[in-house]
Amino acid sequence: MASGSNWLSGVNVVLVMAYGSLVFVLLFIFVKRQIMRFAMKSRRGPHVPVGHNAPKDLKEEIDIRLSRVQDIKYEPQLLADDDARLLQLEIQGNQNCYNYLYRMKALDAIRVSEIPFHAEGRHPRSLLGKNFRSYLLDLRNTSTPFKGVRKALIDTLLDGYETARYGTGVFGQREYLRYQEALSELATV
Repeated sequence: MASGSNWLSGVNVVLVMAYGSLVFVLLFIFVKRQIMRFAMKSRRGPHVPVGHNAPKDLKEEIDIRLSRVQDIKYEPQLLADDDARLLQLEIQGNQNCYNYLYRMKALDAIRVSEIPFHAEGRHPRSLLGKNFRSYLLDLRNTSTPFKGVRKALIDTLLDGYETARYGTGVFGQREYLRYQEALSELATV
């Protein structure tokens, strides 16, 4: 009989702990809900709109300027001409370690190329955020100097660009030179 009473006391301890934790969780939820209720009731809550007490004209001007922020796109030059990392490419060691440098050079090369992007009043830097493949294919299909360019040349250029930018495979010196050759050939057209 003594072992039965020990078992009951163990069950009682477990039940008391379970009820205690349940009461604690319910109390926590209630307190959190009350805090959120009073925070939402307060006149100046945690999030006040920009220009809350400003005149209507100023609010509209603030909204216009804040909406322009979403249209700002900037893609910096990845490698400067005097970058110390370029010296690593001249060393004939393990070239696979420096694939990222060739990728960066390939992405910078499109901006400094002689391809006349300004046919529509555009600058090479204004191609940010636009699908580069569709832009060049559109140029080839319209009446521009690119009309006679072979599709294979554009595909080589764009595959190299996409591999350099998004690819996970090797993009070394050989791939960069092939990409640079296609880029210079397209620029001479």
